[in-house]
Amino acid sequence: MPLHWEPSFRKFSTAQLNELENRILRTLREEGFTNVELYDRMDYELLNAGVRDINDPVQRANINLQLGIPYLLGLSLGDAGWTGEWKAISPEEPEMGSYWESDTRVSSMLRIALFETATGEIVSDYAVETTIDGIPIPVGDSESLSLNFGSIEQAVRLSVQKGIRNLVQDCSC
Repeated sequence: MPLHWEPSFRKFSTAQLNELENRILRTLREEGFTNVELYDRMDYELLNAGVRDINDPVQRANINLQLGIPYLLGLSLGDAGWTGEWKAISPEEPEMGSYWESDTRVSSMLRIALFETATGEIVSDYAVETTIDGIPIPVGDSESLSLNFGSIEQAVRLSVQKGIRNLVQDCSC
């Protein structure tokens, strides 16, 4: 069974998801993958072709026969988030604001799989982890403050780029 957009992708807005999908398809097209579609974008086409159960071999064959799509790409987002602690600059004066205490990190785990519609086989499968660490900024007396300007969306975009690069090198679809 191909992967699909997991509930963990709900951390992103619709605009962010659309941008991510467009980036994936654009990257695939630039690499010459013209016969691959995103599983998530195929709801209407699959129902129109009579495919209600992707695991049924007869229905799955219709994806290739009726729609001319030999490969579907599925994505699954695992753990994605940031770590670090906010500390008050001065507990007595909260209006002074706060800062990251230490060890700031943004990370994501993304699974990218290429699914062959004729056979039902996953022909390429990658789990890509991306970590964006904070940058230590010296604040004096050999102390430093770790700042991180990364975002979860940025970490997922980097994971997609790495995953697509590996998929392109691995597959001759």
